[in-house]
Amino acid sequence: MDEDVLGIIMVIIIVIGCCVVLPIMIVWITNRRRAHEIDKQTEILMTMMEKHPDLDPAEVMKKLNVSSKSHKTTKQKLLENVFSGGMMLLMGLAILIPHLCGLTIFGNKANGIYVGGMMVAMGVAFLIYYFVSKKQLSVEIEAEEKQLQEQQ
Repeated sequence: MDEDVLGIIMVIIIVIGCCVVLPIMIVWITNRRRAHEIDKQTEILMTMMEKHPDLDPAEVMKKLNVSSKSHKTTKQKLLENVFSGGMMLLMGLAILIPHLCGLTIFGNKANGIYVGGMMVAMGVAFLIYYFVSKKQLSVEIEAEEKQLQEQQ
């Protein structure tokens, strides 16, 4: 009886930790990092304004934002989806094929088929998303490439 109660308590603690505490911690850490970045930028701007009062603050902030963050183009984001889709598809096949051949990795055949099938489905979804987005965003991709060529 005590083992059943402890098992239920452990499940409840794990669920609360994953569904409540983890998202709160992620949001808190993200907001803390953003606040730290803003504080650093403000400190740099104040120092520059003290040393050079004739500088334009908007221009300085623009240069600080461009240099501190690397902006990914639409094409780079789509290529990341292709990579993710390919990796998920290959991992799913690596799990699915042995289970279909009778080997078991996850305890029984059904678990492996479910896990492998889900990973294959997610990989295919990433690849479909890439091809549909590439077709729909072709104008934006060309405009970004022209803009990058003009900047260089």
